[in-house]
Amino acid sequence: MTVDSETRENAESKALSGVTVLVVEDERSDAELVLRQIQRLGGSGLHTDTVQGARELLTKRSIDLVVLDRMLAGSEHGLDLLTWFGEIEMSAPPVLIASRLATSDDHILGLELGADDYIDKPFDPRELTARVKALLRRAEAQRSPLSVIVWGPLEVRSINQVALWHGERISMRPQSFAVLNMLAGLKGEYLSRASLWREVWKKNKALPPQDTVINTEISRLRSSLKDLPNGPRIIAEELGFRLVIKE
Repeated sequence: MTVDSETRENAESKALSGVTVLVVEDERSDAELVLRQIQRLGGSGLHTDTVQGARELLTKRSIDLVVLDRMLAGSEHGLDLLTWFGEIEMSAPPVLIASRLATSDDHILGLELGADDYIDKPFDPRELTARVKALLRRAEAQRSPLSVIVWGPLEVRSINQVALWHGERISMRPQSFAVLNMLAGLKGEYLSRASLWREVWKKNKALPPQDTVINTEISRLRSSLKDLPNGPRIIAEELGFRLVIKE
């Protein structure tokens, strides 16, 4: 083993240090696979095979991320947990659905009900790892937003809700600023509609994401950015958005 590869392996073994992942899965082999990956990265894993068990753990323990199967033991299925998240006051951790229900409609339903990402079974453990890391990065950016985000010529100041491009102030509505602040904090990474809805429209988080409301605000933000020289662009993907800056 070379020094570089050993260094990478050591860093990998600490990638999830201090992170607790709840695995909600009724197939033992699938649960063990996910738990092994979490532990290999230095994280802690909890396991339950029912929605009721998940509720109990989520109310008693500090959970950083949930890996959720849709088809579970008992009378409730995985999507019932997403519905519960929308009904309670506590802040929900990111949710990654891992399921054999793998059509586009399955993906859309899960994401619209509040899941942050969706991976089809059987999956490559490396892809699972990459998705878990990405979700945790997004959660950290949303949980502890920087008072000032600087990304190339873009500067976003959350304290006084000011956005600058090459030092010039960008005029926009407060709601548009909230959207820009979330997208800029992720610096080019994908943001799901569900996550955007929960954070920007918190009073309505019990409702599924309202596409018309989200699309209207995205259009307003685009209008605020369109005349900036070589300005940032919002890229719409099937179920979310990315902010892109040419550097």
